[in-house]
Amino acid sequence: NKAYQLTPYIGFRTFLQGTREGHKKKEDGTSFLIEPFSPANSKVAGLDTEEEDMKPTRNMYVGTNEMEIAEIDDVHGVHTSVNYFVLPEEDFAALVRRTTVTNTGDDDVTLSALDGLAKLEPTGGKLQWGLKNIGRTLEGWMGVYHGDDTLALPFYRMSTEPSDSASVKIEKAGHYCISFIEGEDDLLPIVYDTEKVFGWSTTLQEPTGLFTKTVSDIVANPQYGAAKTSSAFAAVEKVTLSPGESITITSFYGEAEAVEDLPKIAKIVSTEGYASDKFERARELMDQLTSSVETHTANHLFNGAIKQNYLDNSLRGGMPVILGDLDENSRASNADEDSRLKVYHVFSRIHGDLERDYNDFNIDPTYFSQGPGNYRDVAQNRRNDVIFSPR
Repeated sequence: NKAYQLTPYIGFRTFLQGTREGHKKKEDGTSFLIEPFSPANSKVAGLDTEEEDMKPTRNMYVGTNEMEIAEIDDVHGVHTSVNYFVLPEEDFAALVRRTTVTNTGDDDVTLSALDGLAKLEPTGGKLQWGLKNIGRTLEGWMGVYHGDDTLALPFYRMSTEPSDSASVKIEKAGHYCISFIEGEDDLLPIVYDTEKVFGWSTTLQEPTGLFTKTVSDIVANPQYGAAKTSSAFAAVEKVTLSPGESITITSFYGEAEAVEDLPKIAKIVSTEGYASDKFERARELMDQLTSSVETHTANHLFNGAIKQNYLDNSLRGGMPVILGDLDENSRASNADEDSRLKVYHVFSRIHGDLERDYNDFNIDPTYFSQGPGNYRDVAQNRRNDVIFSPR
């Protein structure tokens, strides 16, 4: 319930400042500031008016390890699509966001953009209780640090562990945001000072900071990230798109053990073609993990539901992997009867219902990672193994 209320304001957002070719003044109506996917500009179902027809058309597409939302804004000649997926097969965690903006108008458009999170909480200590009960007090420990001397590698962490204890524990782990334009070498600067974007609009409803300043103005001026909840907006300054031309902003949001890890992570993720290759690998990996229930019927939705249901259950009770020596004889035997073999359930953890807010979903960044669980979780999901992994 709260997610629907809060996400449009403190979640991922995109702000576009645009000017059409040959027009320099706002008075002539050809310069604009828009927020794709803003709830203020959503169509009302069942309302058939000219004003409703002028609002953007939106679509959502959901895959096994990906989600995409798209907005077609014919008034401003801008098509915006955002794709999310979880980064696979790395020793660091990241949620990948790829925002593509296309000029669908009949003339050139010059765009500046802020794209990212309106609020990014740091990591460090047991924050769940504190964020829910003493969120304002907790901000005293928060800060934004940097992986280099630019604005491209901000690191969001707590100064010390917030606890009522005689000992002081220095926090080193934190969250990061790394962004770039696909096809370009340089990392984008990150706007982390929330007030620079929203001004005194503490509701975060309107980007009032962009009413009087350009993205370039914000990037050029000092930012402050101490003792406050900060943002993580990738800043794009004055890119001109011809009719039909697109630009893709790729951002990685994740957690690192120390600020010193950021340059290494940035070098990896900004390699040309890395994001596209990982996106394809994420799809392939989901197909491999769910191959046991590959289903082909006339109903594609049914096929997808079987696949998703199996994946969800696997992430709850674990997915069996056989470790040890394998030969032709052992492949045909029961793993419990062969002393060389061991059945290990990767990703086994407590429950699988994301709406249960009393569960902590902890999966350590290690090989053959597992999370906390109860015997009943194991018993409930081992029933799958009898059918799909009978060994």
